Amino acid sequence: MLSNTVNIYKIQQKRVKLVKCIGISGTPGTGKSSVARELSLRLQIPLIELSTYVMENNLYVYYDELRNSYIIDEDKVRERLVEIYKKEGALIIVGHYLEILPRELFELVFILRRDPYELINILKLRGWSDHKVAENIEAELLSICTLNAIEELGEDIIVEVDTTSKEVSAVVDEVIDIIFGVKSVYHGLRIDWLSSISEKKLSNILTYIERYRVYQ
Repeated sequence: MLSNTVNIYKIQQKRVKLVKCIGISGTPGTGKSSVARELSLRLQIPLIELSTYVMENNLYVYYDELRNSYIIDEDKVRERLVEIYKKEGALIIVGHYLEILPRELFELVFILRRDPYELINILKLRGWSDHKVAENIEAELLSICTLNAIEELGEDIIVEVDTTSKEVSAVVDEVIDIIFGVKSVYHGLRIDWLSSISEKKLSNILTYIERYRVYQ
């Protein structure tokens, strides 16, 4: 039997067609790619993984050895994505720097959040260096992705979703419910790890950041 979410979605799909893009952003390790891929399949909307697209099309300026990452050419990325949107229509766009894109592209931008304590192990399992893990844990702890998105795109299209200990399918269900108005939503900054996680966990997180974070 189909779940209520899927039944409602099928009804909504018949009368609602997305015109603008859906953005999926968040700190690395929060589940962006997995959620975006399943969302793309369910909604039958093309998916662009921004980091992959940048690398495949050489849309970067240089390689930052300290952070082990490429610095993108924002103007070229913005120009290319606008061209694709004009040609294809609604897209699922996933990446942790969606705020460089024009607000006019988006219907909603979902910022995926995950408990920073859980995130440490996820990123270390990727083989990342401790200083790169610490930098990203600090960003998640301080809600950097959400704050950047709000500053550049506006609070009214930003929605946070907590992915901590959740299956991908459950997160996608929640995202679809929000897109089609089945679930009420709070726009902007909602999740504050500094006040919601235990003192012991917070102390361990801060100790890790202090030990490995590289400041310039």
